[in-house]
Amino acid sequence: MRSRRSTRAQTTLAGLAVALVLVTAVTVGAVAAADRALAGATGDSLEQQRAERAAEALLTDSPITWSDNGSDAVDLTLANDTNATVLAAAVPSLRDAAFRVRLDGRSVAERGDPSGGATVSRGAVAVTRRSVRGSINLSAETNTTLTGRTNRTQLDVDPDPNTTVQTVRVGNRVVLHRPGGIEGRRIVGVPSRSDPVIRVETAGSDPSGSVDVSATAFDSTVVRIEVTVDA
Repeated sequence: MRSRRSTRAQTTLAGLAVALVLVTAVTVGAVAAADRALAGATGDSLEQQRAERAAEALLTDSPITWSDNGSDAVDLTLANDTNATVLAAAVPSLRDAAFRVRLDGRSVAERGDPSGGATVSRGAVAVTRRSVRGSINLSAETNTTLTGRTNRTQLDVDPDPNTTVQTVRVGNRVVLHRPGGIEGRRIVGVPSRSDPVIRVETAGSDPSGSVDVSATAFDSTVVRIEVTVDA
């Protein structure tokens, strides 16, 4: 599941993309001039400089990245949904240039013919997201485990009238506690380092009802991003 910082960052980027499109005619000249000056100072080509900048941007703050507790990763779902127009609007080094972005050899976005340009390759962590669910039958169980790492969990607490759910734990950490009873839908943050174990504590000798648990889990893998820019 995407973090609040990631959601805010992507919302900002979406609005910024519109503004950048409107001022592209003005800013492209400045960006190109800066690139040429930097290339001349370091001896690297213009295309090399822009490809390196683009690769860095794509892996840290772009329409294909996902963030969790300060760590950035490529979101494969977002990467599958992106296109060259979106990336060029969000990444200055890709504007006014032919380019190609690949993940593990698969083309993510391409504009023009960048075959004569420079290519930069970087290793990166990537995540995929999926829905996971669990349920606790209060008359028979006290816990359930969600298979997959996540950072936020939704709880739907529905005890029968004779049952009071007083405490909900994730692992050994108390995330909800109310002596008078917990009911309804609650959203709680959970550590993203391991599969969360949801535990409930009830009052009464014969508890009944249920607690349904759902979340968006993410699986991580290592990928290689390849950026080719022909300016």
